[in-house]
Amino acid sequence: MKRILTFPVLAAAAGLFSCSGSSGTTQDFLAAAPTFEQLAIAQNDSDTSAAAVAEDGAFPSALASRDCHPHLFVRTDEIIRRVNRHFNKLLHHVDELIEDNPLTDGQSKTWENTRAGLDRKFTMTRNDNTDGSVTFTFELDIAAVPASGTTASFVKVMSGSITHIGPAASDADGGASDAGTTSSLVENKGTVTFDFDALASVKTNERARGQITDAFDNLRDPAKGVKRSASIALTNFVPEEGDRHGPRNGTFIWLREPGIGGEFQFQDTEVLFCLRNPAGEQSDLTTVARWFNASDGAVHARADARATGGQLAAGEQWLGVTCAKGPTTTAPPEGFWMMKLEDSTGATAAVRLAQNGVEPCDPVFGAVPSATDNKTDYDFTAPVTFPGEF
Repeated sequence: MKRILTFPVLAAAAGLFSCSGSSGTTQDFLAAAPTFEQLAIAQNDSDTSAAAVAEDGAFPSALASRDCHPHLFVRTDEIIRRVNRHFNKLLHHVDELIEDNPLTDGQSKTWENTRAGLDRKFTMTRNDNTDGSVTFTFELDIAAVPASGTTASFVKVMSGSITHIGPAASDADGGASDAGTTSSLVENKGTVTFDFDALASVKTNERARGQITDAFDNLRDPAKGVKRSASIALTNFVPEEGDRHGPRNGTFIWLREPGIGGEFQFQDTEVLFCLRNPAGEQSDLTTVARWFNASDGAVHARADARATGGQLAAGEQWLGVTCAKGPTTTAPPEGFWMMKLEDSTGATAAVRLAQNGVEPCDPVFGAVPSATDNKTDYDFTAPVTFPGEF
C-alpha cells in the first residue's frame, strides 16, 4: 500500500511580483511561471518524483484485484500520478526554456529554443491591475522543426494566467513557504489549460488526447494558515495509456491545508472482478478521500466510493469504504475495508469486509456503511469536509 499521509500541495505559483507599476525583472516572471514543481499534485512524496513522472505504462487497477479489496487510497494515488504525468508533458518544456535568458524584455518576455525535433516558444505578459494585484498571462507554442528554408508552424499547446495578491515575492511575506507564517494575506490563483490534441498535431508519437484545465487557488492567511485548492476539468480526455470508457469529461476536486488535512474527489472507470463479469465490462466510479492530522499525532483517513453501470444492472450500485490510521512518518495501515453490492431497493445483495482493531474508522467522518442495509451509506451529494478545515 502506498503512503497516504502527506498529501502535498497543489501549488500554483509561489511568490509572484506585487503591483509596482514597473515592467518587473526577469526573476519576477520566473517566480510566476507555471512549472511542474508549482502545479503538481500529490498524495505522497513520491508522486512528484522523477520516477513517478516518467512512468508511461498503464497502471494496474487496484480495484480490479481479485481479492475484492477496494484499495481506495492506492487508486487515489494512481489517479494523482496520472494527472501529474500529463501536466508534465507540457510543463517540462517551460522548466527547460526558462533556464535560459528571455529573448525579449519589458512587460512581455519570450523564451525559445529547439530540442528533440521541436521548436518551443514560451511567452509571458505582465498586467498591473487597478486593485493592486498583478496578473501574468502565458502561452506555450510548439512546432515541429521545419525543413531547411521553411518557416515553423507553431500551435498553442498550453495557456493560462496567474494572479498574485499580496506582498511581492522578494518580501518576506510574499515568499513564505507552506510551513511559514505571514503577516499579510497572500493569494495566488489562476487557470492553466493543457491541450493534448494540439500537442499530438506536432508530436506524432503523442498518445494523449483532449484537454485538461486546472483552476487553482492558493491562499496563505496570517490567522488561519494555508489553503490550497484546485478544480481539474477533463474535456474529451484520453490518457496516454488509453481508457476503455472512451473520451472522458469530468472534474477532480482537490484541497489541502498543510498540517491540518485535505480531500480529493475523482471520477474513474473500473472493472469490478469480485462481481461476476466475464466480459470485463467497466463501471463508472466516484471516489471521495478525506484525511486529517488528529490530536493523537496520527493521520486519520477514510475513502468512500460508489460504482454504477457496466456489469451492474440498472438501479444496482457497488459501494466501497476504506479507513486508515497511523503515524505521519509512515503509511498508516488500513484498519477496515468493505465492498458491498446493493440492488435497486437498497438491500445488500453481496458483501465482503475485514477489520483490525476496535475502532479503525474515526467517527468524525460519519457513520460507517452497514454490511446489512443502506441506512448509513455515505451520502455522495453531501458537502465534502474534513476536521479543522477553515
